[in-house]
Amino acid sequence: MKASKVLGKVVKAGIFLGSIGGLAYYSKKSLDKSGQLQGRYKAYYQLANQWLVNKNEGKNVATYFADNDIEKVAIYGMGTLGELLYNEIKENVKVAYFIDKNADTLYYGLDDTAVVGFDDIDSQGEVDAIIVTPIFDFDDIEKDLEDVIDTQLISLEDIVYGI
Repeated sequence: MKASKVLGKVVKAGIFLGSIGGLAYYSKKSLDKSGQLQGRYKAYYQLANQWLVNKNEGKNVATYFADNDIEKVAIYGMGTLGELLYNEIKENVKVAYFIDKNADTLYYGLDDTAVVGFDDIDSQGEVDAIIVTPIFDFDDIEKDLEDVIDTQLISLEDIVYGI
């Protein structure tokens, strides 16, 4: 067999094996992401379930703030949990502003409360605490904010399970 035919077969085999390797890599990456989403949704489901159990037992999230002398907060996250938290505490706790990574597209939160990004937190005035509603990402958010603020960060998960 000529060297060029052998080289051609080696190249074809390399392309084939490279394609298989690439497919395996992206399949694994997709499965990993799927597993992360599953974990995220499970954590949110468990939180919502505990929140409902608390409500059925007559416990309100606002009591956590009263018990810990927290009168003015910012809520991190304008998703469903952020909205639920706001609606449950707005009569008892001052929500000064919302923080969201998509602040530039949201403009105003609920009841015309300002929504700010990381860069604008300092200009909002002091709050007693920032409540982080994306509980699955709390550690990453804490790392992102530790250099920006000197305010207590509290996970919504700690509040719901702590009352």
